[in-house]
Amino acid sequence: MSGYAETALVKGMHFLAESQAAISNNLANLETASYKRRTPVALESASSFERVLGERMPTVRYGEVSDWKQGSLRETGSQLELALSEGSWLRVQDGKGRVFLTRDGQMQLDSQGGLVNNEGFRYLDQNGSPILLGTGEQSPTELSISNSGQISDPTTGQVWGPLGVFKVRDPNALVPVGSGNFQDPGKQKLEVVSDGVRQGYQEGSNVDSLQELVQMIVVQRSFTATQKALGSVGRMQESLVQNLSR
Repeated sequence: MSGYAETALVKGMHFLAESQAAISNNLANLETASYKRRTPVALESASSFERVLGERMPTVRYGEVSDWKQGSLRETGSQLELALSEGSWLRVQDGKGRVFLTRDGQMQLDSQGGLVNNEGFRYLDQNGSPILLGTGEQSPTELSISNSGQISDPTTGQVWGPLGVFKVRDPNALVPVGSGNFQDPGKQKLEVVSDGVRQGYQEGSNVDSLQELVQMIVVQRSFTATQKALGSVGRMQESLVQNLSR
């Protein structure tokens, strides 16, 4: 029994340590635009202890899920910043042609006139093509982004896009890869969204610092209690061995 108890407690301590790391990462991204907090979850381990007691006694393993609640919106007035309605996504493409989903609407122009994010990934239109606004004299002096994601120069009337704005059937299947970008390993079918784009706004992180700090204290106390329990199991095992050897 002690072998199972020790294994379960050690796994529990590992879970708590990983939980603490997730909380720290959430706090580190408190000011990151559109960041979605990661929530620790307990998953049933695939391993069992049938050989020990003749019955299945599961332990837990660590897992994480994203909290998709929308962050607070802040008006910036910037022509190259936008916020999306809850559940909507943009697509960006890196230099290797890999496509990611993001809610980060902090856009900028690169040296080739491409509309890119902070990582240099280019935003894509509804057809999956990079949006190029032009350079030099062809670069627009003003930009207007409509509620549907249509980009235009109000001075010349030139139009680009529209930005590809989509809904994802199962956002929990997305895998975070950093900087607000997500991979979709299952390549889900995307549903085009025709509204919900707000130019001149920025979506903040949905991390509540007070909530995270309280959770951090809870995890620390649980870790200490688990350590004490592990020590107690060790002492029980020593006592059992001593009694059997008499």
